[in-house]
Amino acid sequence: MDEEKDIDILVSIQQELCDMWGINNKTKYVFYYDESNNCRKFWVDGSRQQFNTEHTADFVLAGLVRKENEKVEASLETFRKSLKLQANVKEIKFKKMYAKSDFLQCVKERRLFETLSWIDKSPFYIHYVNVNNLFYAIVDIFDSIVELDEISEFGYDYNKMKSEFYYMFKGKADALQILMFKYKYPNIQKKYVEAFCNDLLLLLKSREEMKEEEKFLVRMLNRAAGSDELVFLHDNDDYIMQENYAEFYIDPILKYQKSRHIFDEETIVQDIVKKQIAMRNNMANNFQFVKSETDIFVQLSDVVAGILGKLFKYINSTNENQRGRDVKGLSELQVDNILLIDKLRMEADRENPGFLCSIGPLEGIGMLNRFFEMVKKKRK
Repeated sequence: MDEEKDIDILVSIQQELCDMWGINNKTKYVFYYDESNNCRKFWVDGSRQQFNTEHTADFVLAGLVRKENEKVEASLETFRKSLKLQANVKEIKFKKMYAKSDFLQCVKERRLFETLSWIDKSPFYIHYVNVNNLFYAIVDIFDSIVELDEISEFGYDYNKMKSEFYYMFKGKADALQILMFKYKYPNIQKKYVEAFCNDLLLLLKSREEMKEEEKFLVRMLNRAAGSDELVFLHDNDDYIMQENYAEFYIDPILKYQKSRHIFDEETIVQDIVKKQIAMRNNMANNFQFVKSETDIFVQLSDVVAGILGKLFKYINSTNENQRGRDVKGLSELQVDNILLIDKLRMEADRENPGFLCSIGPLEGIGMLNRFFEMVKKKRK
C-alpha cells in the first residue's frame, strides 16, 4: 500500500512539473525507445579505483515519437536501397552501420544523412533524455552541504549553483574517482565526513582564482567539514551511484499516461519497470518491451540514441576552442548531418518541450547550442 501511495505521489508531482514547464501530456503520442552508453549500473570499480564507464559518456534513452493519429507505414525494405543494405541484413543497428569511432567520424556517414532525412520528412519527432553520470553522482554532495533557502538568501540560482559545483570538480575527475573509492562513496561513514570534505577541498584551485560563486561553495564545504553529517551520503550501498537506469524508463510512462511507449528489450530494466507500473493497474497497458528486429521504429530509435550518445560525449570531452577548430575542418556532409540533428531537436522542442530532457549542468545545454551555432556559421 505504501508503494502504491508513493507512485500516486510521483504521478502528482509529474503533473505539477508538466504544468509548470508547459509540457503537453494530454495529446496521445506513440513513443519508441532505445538506449546508448548503457553501462547498466554506474559505480566505482574497486579493482581500478575508477568508474566502471567513461564519465563523459552520458546515458541516453531516445528515439522517435509521433501523434497516435498520424500513422506511418515503413519496414526494413523501405531503407534497403537508400542505405545500401545487403540482402542478409535483417535489422538496422547503429553500432554496425553508423558508428565510426567518435561523433565527428559518425557524421561523415551518408547512411546517417539518409536516415535523418527520412525522419525529418516523416510525421515523427525525436525525443531523448541524456543523463550526465558524473553530474548525477556528485550533486548529492552539493545537496548535502547547502540548503535551498541559503542559496536564495545569497542571491544565487539553485540550478546554476549545482552546475558551478559540477564544473569545480569536472576537471579533477581522475582524482575524484580515487577519493570516492577511498570513502566508499556514496556511503560515507559519519566519522569520515571531515576528512572527505577536506580531501575535496584539496582538489580545488586556490581561492584567489575563484569566482564569487565558487568561494561560496568552498565556504559551504568548509562548514560541512565541521559537521558529522552529509545527509544524502549515508546509508547507501558502497561505491554504487546508480543501481540501474529504470527510473528514466518509468518517468515517461508516468508523465505521458495517455500515450503508448514501446521500448527495446532490456531484461533487467524491464522487470523493474513492470513491477513498478503493475502497482497501478490502470496504467499496465500503455507500454511494452519488444525485440528490436520486430519493429523498424525501434531500430530507427537505436540510430537516434546512438548518434546523440556520440554527440553528448563529444560535447563533454572537448572545450569551446577545440570545437571551434573541429568546425573549421568539417566537410559538407558533416555539416549537413549536424544541422539535421539540430533541426530535429528544434522541431521536437517546438512540438513539445518535454521531448528533450537533459539531466546535467545547465551550461551543457549552452555548450551544445553554441556548437550548433558555430556549424550554422560554417554553412553560411
